[in-house]
Amino acid sequence: MSSSAVHRVGIVGLVLAMCALAGCDKAPQAVRPSPPERLLFSFERPTMLPIYGGTASRTLVAEHATHGRRSLRVRFCAKHETVILDSGGFPMDWRGWHTLKADMYRDGAPLRLNLRISDAHGRRHWIWGIPLAPGANTLAVDIPSLQRHIDLSAVTELMWYAERPTGVVYLDNIRLSR
Repeated sequence: MSSSAVHRVGIVGLVLAMCALAGCDKAPQAVRPSPPERLLFSFERPTMLPIYGGTASRTLVAEHATHGRRSLRVRFCAKHETVILDSGGFPMDWRGWHTLKADMYRDGAPLRLNLRISDAHGRRHWIWGIPLAPGANTLAVDIPSLQRHIDLSAVTELMWYAERPTGVVYLDNIRLSR
């Protein structure tokens, strides 16, 4: 056997040994694609209600649910203009996601909402004047535009504030989307 043949057999043997150590002898595993959406808040269990706060009256109801069987009915009125969704001490990582989406159903006249997003470091960012038309709406917020203002790896709270608080909004299926 020539020295180049011995060298090739040695390299092949080395590659086979390394492959066996790395598990290459197993069948290839299918690569699972990343899910297109990740649910942040749904309103299925009454025990989750305490992590939702604010001054507006809140109730779990069956009407206008878009994920599961329940939605959160928020009744806005004077001096009762906010609803807060808190991560319960577990910051959410929004890196790698493109859009924050929330399904809302407006029962009544058009309404303008402001959304405040907070992180674990106390930084906050406001999105002003979000129009909410009567009927079904899907709020969509561009996540990459937020990275200059808050830490996307440690989002802790969403707060909606109604400018002229009147009527009812149903909130459900708050999620991240790719």
